[in-house]
Amino acid sequence: MEPSHDHFLDHEALPLPEPWTQILDAGVRASLEGQLHVEVGEGHPLFGKSVTALARCEVCDEVLFGINGAPSFAQVHLTWRQAPDTPPWPWTEFLSSPLFDDLADHAH
Repeated sequence: MEPSHDHFLDHEALPLPEPWTQILDAGVRASLEGQLHVEVGEGHPLFGKSVTALARCEVCDEVLFGINGAPSFAQVHLTWRQAPDTPPWPWTEFLSSPLFDDLADHAH
């Protein structure tokens, strides 16, 4: 995991709001990162970016990714397609620190 992202989540003053949970399992993290790369096609703002899956919403298919090499984050709604999707899918919202309020405002 990108050290800046690991530090951010480990030392967050507030816990992640429910229903968000931190992704601790390396296999789950790799699976979500792989799925994002399958879905993101040319023209999508995350195309070609290296990301780290940090947290997921337990109610829907949204995942919080840290963008490696940048102090920014992307909340992404995965579609679970097995091929690149047409932008703007997978739906992506860029967030910045602190994340708590943005994640708490997440509607289902």
